Amino acid sequence: MQELIHTLKERRLGILYLLKMVPMEIWDWEPNKNMRNTADLANHLACSPLTICELLQGNLKDENDLISLEKNNMPLNAPGLVKSYENGLKRLIEFCNTHLEDAKEKSVQFFYQNKPSTIYKEVLEEIGHEWFHLGQLYVYLKQNGINLEMGHYYGYKDPDPTIPPTK
Repeated sequence: MQELIHTLKERRLGILYLLKMVPMEIWDWEPNKNMRNTADLANHLACSPLTICELLQGNLKDENDLISLEKNNMPLNAPGLVKSYENGLKRLIEFCNTHLEDAKEKSVQFFYQNKPSTIYKEVLEEIGHEWFHLGQLYVYLKQNGINLEMGHYYGYKDPDPTIPPTK
C-alpha cells in the first residue's frame, strides 16, 4: 500500500499544475456535445480522490450519490479545483494509511461492480483513472491555447509559480 500512497503523492503536482491553469474563459468549452465541458472534467478530476475515498468507506450507494458528491463540491474557479483535489487526496491518503496491513485482502464492492475487489486494487485503479482524466484535461487546455508542456503534466515544472500550489 505504501507504494500506492507514494504514487498518489508523486502525481499530485502534475494534477495540481493543470487544475490551477484552467481559466474561467474556457470553463464552459467542450470538444463536442457528447463530452464533458472543461469545468465538469476538471471538477471530476479534482473530486476523484474524495470520490474513491467515499466509495471505499461505503458512503456512495448509487449513481445519484456520486453525481451529488461532484455537484456539491463544484468549485467556482481554478483555486477551488486545487483545494478540492488537495482535500480529497489528504482524506484518501489518511484512509490508505489506516489500511496498510489489510488493503490487499479487505474486500470492497461498489454499487456499479458485479463482484468484490480489494482496497489495494481500487486505489490502483484510481491512479489510472486520474491519469486518464489528466490527459483529457491536458488536451482540453492545449486545444484552447493554454501554454503547457509535458513537464507540467508530469509535475516536473510549474507552469506558473505565481499561482499556488508551488512545491
